[in-house]
Amino acid sequence: MTTDAETNDRHLLDAMLRHARHRSDSVAIRDASGRALNWGELAVRVFMQSESLSNDTPRSVTNSDRITNEVRNTIDDVVLALACLAAGVIEIAIDARFPESVRHELIRRSAGTIVPSLKRIPPDQACDPSSVRASIDVLTKCADSIAIDAPSLVLWTSGTTAKPRGVTLSPRNLFTNAVAKLRAVPQSTDDHRLSVLPISHAYARTCDMGTWLLSGGTWTIDSGTQALDRINDSDPPTHINGVPSIARTICERLHAGDEKLSRLRVLGCGGAALDHATFERIQRRGVMVIQGYGCTETSPVIFSARATSADDQRPGCVGELVDGWEIRVQESRLFVRGPGVMLGYLDEPKATAQKIDQDGWLDTGDLVEQIDGGKFRILGRADDVIVLDNGFKIHPQMIEPMINALPDVRHAIILTQPQELIVAIEPQASGKSWDRSAVESVLADYLPPGTKRRIELIDPPLSHERQELTAKGTPKRNAVAARLKLKVDERPKPFGGV
Repeated sequence: MTTDAETNDRHLLDAMLRHARHRSDSVAIRDASGRALNWGELAVRVFMQSESLSNDTPRSVTNSDRITNEVRNTIDDVVLALACLAAGVIEIAIDARFPESVRHELIRRSAGTIVPSLKRIPPDQACDPSSVRASIDVLTKCADSIAIDAPSLVLWTSGTTAKPRGVTLSPRNLFTNAVAKLRAVPQSTDDHRLSVLPISHAYARTCDMGTWLLSGGTWTIDSGTQALDRINDSDPPTHINGVPSIARTICERLHAGDEKLSRLRVLGCGGAALDHATFERIQRRGVMVIQGYGCTETSPVIFSARATSADDQRPGCVGELVDGWEIRVQESRLFVRGPGVMLGYLDEPKATAQKIDQDGWLDTGDLVEQIDGGKFRILGRADDVIVLDNGFKIHPQMIEPMINALPDVRHAIILTQPQELIVAIEPQASGKSWDRSAVESVLADYLPPGTKRRIELIDPPLSHERQELTAKGTPKRNAVAARLKLKVDERPKPFGGV
């Protein structure tokens, strides 16, 4: 929960220092390698890394304040992120899982970014009490000089429907949004958070890393569903954030009685809607399912279900506005304004001006619907809406989760061609039979009678290497269309049912 001490923090480095001063010997972070640091050790390593950045970076050169890091979800990545904040340099985070060609392109687009040989601190280097105190003293001076509205971090958008863009965020963006998320879903020093999503993307950067720094619990930073196998039986997690595919895996493990998840209390789910059946199965195991919504350009959280409100925790609902946001809804399209709005796209002033107007309103490009009592659900991307020739509107992101919930389906993507819907299906098992009739049954529940449609099989599976999946594992619509050799350069005319 948010305490009086947290309200005195100005940014996330202040939060780390607060724990280093008062809880120096408490375990702060672990990673998949088995390494662990307490808060005092973390402070020493952040200090040493920040000194390395300050001494090794030629600050007089244009753009030299940008540091590119290929993030692998390790303790080193967290240390570097905090060191960049302390040193006043801009961290540009790139997902190390991206194909080499994509990583090189993002580095190139960073426009003169320096990629130094970063100083890695030996894990066994001693951190005696005097070193901890000295590190805290120096970092406190650094904290006092942080410009909270200056560029601090660049995260790349997922590129679901367009090329990735670098989103520039400030210390204020990151801090205020993490505080807002923590108020919606309180945590304490007794909690243990497990990360399975990359901190090179906004969801985990704020909802995992940011809330951990504020609350001071233990954080295990790992990646993917394999992280569930590496859980220490003696210290199972209480909180996990994921996407629907990970939530479904956790659901099956809960129902199988997996002891590694015996303490799990809160499962956050973002990136896409979770199907109703999986949501309810997880809730029946005594685990709160917290759905939310946001985008990289908003740091990212705009809506979140609240852990303190059972009414917020319902299928298809992303909860209420978190603290700090104003919203405006025009013809279902969501516009937001508040302290979480990005500074802009990296080196793209025209694109920034198209996204944020002169009064500070950001166009999310998403369609929403208010349910009741200030709660919302997400209908999907405005650009993805398919209008049938009878005027019926189809929101693919409302139908796809229902198909994804089928046991034989890994991914479902609804696309449109002139006079025809294309339902692309990637089965769970390549080359094996699957139940086409179950997909047809779901479509019959959502489409008007007579809607022309065709089911296309995706085989071989979609992959990150072919740039067909986002970092969160979400299919890229344009990439799927290209795989199926569909025309995507023109928006087809309305078509459909009778």
